[in-house]
Amino acid sequence: MKKGDMPAATIGAFHRIARVLQISHIAALFVLLALGVLLWSNISDFRRAEAWIDRSHDVQTQIDTVRSTVLHGGLALRNYAISPKEEFLSATARLSQAATSATTQLENLVAEDPDQLVRAQEVAAEAREIVGWYLSSRVIAERDGVAALQQSLSSRVNIDASSRLRRLLDDMDEEEGRRLDVRRAQREERFAAVQRWCLVLGAAFVGFTLGTVIHVNKLVGLGESKVRDLHAHADKDPLTGLSNRRALQRQAEALNGMPMAVISFDLDRFKPVNDAYGHAAGDHVLKTVAQRLLHQSRGGDLVARVGGDEFVILIPGLQDDHTLGAIAARVRTAIEAPVAFGPGELSVGASVGYACTAGDKTFACLCESADAMSYAVKRSTQNAQGNERGRRVG
Repeated sequence: MKKGDMPAATIGAFHRIARVLQISHIAALFVLLALGVLLWSNISDFRRAEAWIDRSHDVQTQIDTVRSTVLHGGLALRNYAISPKEEFLSATARLSQAATSATTQLENLVAEDPDQLVRAQEVAAEAREIVGWYLSSRVIAERDGVAALQQSLSSRVNIDASSRLRRLLDDMDEEEGRRLDVRRAQREERFAAVQRWCLVLGAAFVGFTLGTVIHVNKLVGLGESKVRDLHAHADKDPLTGLSNRRALQRQAEALNGMPMAVISFDLDRFKPVNDAYGHAAGDHVLKTVAQRLLHQSRGGDLVARVGGDEFVILIPGLQDDHTLGAIAARVRTAIEAPVAFGPGELSVGASVGYACTAGDKTFACLCESADAMSYAVKRSTQNAQGNERGRRVG
């Protein structure tokens, strides 16, 4: 059906629904995009805070590693002086290397923190000095023996060589702990912000969705009768109000395999009416014929206009040819009655064909049989009229 065939009110109802959906979707898209950007920003801040916390944990881990490796390196050296086993010297070398590596990683971790970087550099310098002494003592032990190592160690017995390193590590650890507390607070704040924006985003989405649904439901409710009219209009012939070919075909498909009957015809002498009196007269004839067909039909029958002056009546459940013939005769009589138009009358006829089935024939086959009968009747009528005119002339 063309757009121009729809009722204006129905088209208006659909347009309003479409506009509401379009505007709502566009508004929802912009709101969701804006909220999404804010949410993403807060998530990014949360991730940065989380990364800083992880970095603080890594810094504290490296501080503990430096403290532990330096301490155990000294213990390993002293153990060798007490019990000269090669494993103690190997442990001293391994721990010294681990301490150097830990200070390097510590500097890298705090490279973006100027204050902590200064502390880390002091730690690294102090650790290098201690590790250097460990390694030189190891060389003395390997070259000159345990006695020389013991003498070297005795010179440092009363010196707490790692005390400054421990103070530096404690200061750095304490400062990192304070920063960790701040970063944890920031993380919690960011997480709370993310939660708030998630709630706002969800509420906005739900609000827009509910608002759209409610408004569209109102429009649909107000236009429900118009929508029903649209469906009915799509199956109706706009001039006569009868069913159209589409509705006829759908009803026939529903009756496939069931008993049914078809009456098919077009109007005789209809073209002369149009030619002599104009299309207004032709339309009046078509409307009048349509009303007469409806009066001759039962409630379950479907009367359709399928062409300019072509009509079909579909009768469900009828499979008796005799009864169908009687109905076709009544239809023809009703059609051939004069049609009042203006001060005079118009007259048309009908070459009626019909066919029925118990369910073993398709609707298409019935239409072919009914059309063949209709054409045969039309030819017979025309021949009879020609013979009558010939007798009059003779």
